[in-house]
Amino acid sequence: MRSLPQHLSKVPVGREKVSREVLVSFQRERVLVAATGVFAKRGYQKTTVGHIVAAARISVGNFYQHFDNKEDCFLAAFDGIVEGGRERLAESSTADMSWSARAYGALAKLLEIYVEDPLAARVVLVEAQTAGEAATARYNLLVDAAASWLRQGRREYPHAGRLPETFEQAAVAGTAYFLHQRLLKPAKRSASQLLGETAPVILEPIIGAAEMRKLEALVISG
Repeated sequence: MRSLPQHLSKVPVGREKVSREVLVSFQRERVLVAATGVFAKRGYQKTTVGHIVAAARISVGNFYQHFDNKEDCFLAAFDGIVEGGRERLAESSTADMSWSARAYGALAKLLEIYVEDPLAARVVLVEAQTAGEAATARYNLLVDAAASWLRQGRREYPHAGRLPETFEQAAVAGTAYFLHQRLLKPAKRSASQLLGETAPVILEPIIGAAEMRKLEALVISG
């Protein structure tokens, strides 16, 4: 869970007045962190506002100062997880990298995030599909965006034009399902193991076996 900003955490009580906006933002973040754990462990359908406020150690009244209802809280948690993931993915590549290296690095980073925080992963990959139309729509948009990004590889690797038109959509949806199932039936898998299982399926058809071996060798030597 995030802590108060450093410039506030070390200031003696009474020395600096913390703005209401900062406190409200911090409390909202605390609720979302707690809610993520509750949604992941109990499942969306079995979670109540009472469970969330108990985990966050706030009053019901405070909860409704931040969110309209349970669904609103879930959507905020989902959006926060996705945005945090996007920020970390952006850090995994640079403009001078080849498309294949950026794609491979992004997949590796995504799986690293998945392994690091399985509760957040479960909210996005599992519970979003049980949390109502708005959550399902967000999940589908996420899959569509990933498929659209993956489709850029066709411009770099002409042979990928021989792939079915729906390949990228199927590859992303299939990978999401693969990870979804491993959240339902937990088994120890490192990010590197998952990368070895998913990259040949989602990337190799686009970039080719030779390029895939080259990327794998660079990771091993690095």
